[in-house]
Amino acid sequence: MTMLKVGVSALFNPADTPHARTFLRAMCVARNFIPALAQVQWHFLDDGANRVRAEQVAEQMVAAGVDLMIGHFSSDAAFSAAPVYRQSGIPLLTPAATIDCLTQDHHNVFRFCPSDRQLTRDLLGWIAVKGWQTLHISADHSAHGQALAKGIARAARDYGIHKTDEREQAQVEVFAGRLRSSREHWQRRRAQGSQRPLILTDDAASPYLGNAAADDCNTWVIGFGNAETKAQPCPGTLQYTALFGTAAETAPETYYRESLLLFHVLGALTSRNSRRAELLHALNHTTFNTPMGEVSFDQGERRGAFNTLWRVGPQGLQPISE
Repeated sequence: MTMLKVGVSALFNPADTPHARTFLRAMCVARNFIPALAQVQWHFLDDGANRVRAEQVAEQMVAAGVDLMIGHFSSDAAFSAAPVYRQSGIPLLTPAATIDCLTQDHHNVFRFCPSDRQLTRDLLGWIAVKGWQTLHISADHSAHGQALAKGIARAARDYGIHKTDEREQAQVEVFAGRLRSSREHWQRRRAQGSQRPLILTDDAASPYLGNAAADDCNTWVIGFGNAETKAQPCPGTLQYTALFGTAAETAPETYYRESLLLFHVLGALTSRNSRRAELLHALNHTTFNTPMGEVSFDQGERRGAFNTLWRVGPQGLQPISE
């Protein structure tokens, strides 16, 4: 069996982001329950979720001779690293980087989560259903936040929604950005006395966002979907529970499913005895049968990826169907 050399890069420190813990736990589950991964040679480098550092990491990974890359969670990091891998014909499998240009500009990138443009369609469709016609958009300084905000602004008119720069004239506010900045923005707006409807985006779909005050019934998050229920947990959740228990503070979070799916695809590539020159073709033209469902890609986007809408209440995030 061919041994693949696989690079793994993300921000690995849970003190900087809770998503680091989620990713590392997904990898732990994968290493324990996907036998084919025993044939993988791993190479780890922290990208700091930073553009400059990610480009340096990519250059070091190429120099190390990796066959395939996993990670670069943040869009900022993936945006800088993807061109370096493309020049060397190295596939990049990302569980969480949503920025549209990754798959549009780089044929070597395969995304396991919904893209920004898919989130934009779902978000604006729901706003239109609610009957809100004026929208104010804010964003943090990340590449992800800035790109998502611009995409929402461009598409709003197609849904009959007017974007206004005057926040007080808006019927609904949207904030695009990372988890920490989303939480800070939400807390600041409520501290300022605003009870206007506020929608946060994908990275904010985390228990670390916090709980809403009893009088705050107008905060929502739209982010990566999850088809499983408590009555029918997916195999990946059962494996997670077997390793980490059932306590609320250890429950699988945002990006766990996407990360574990990624490792299942890697396991399938390893089992197929795929060589480096065959990896891009296999990822583009194969339907991978995993315990968590089928995985296949259309121009780098995973077929079937979807978003869910949550209301933020006193008990935290609660999925809604409206």
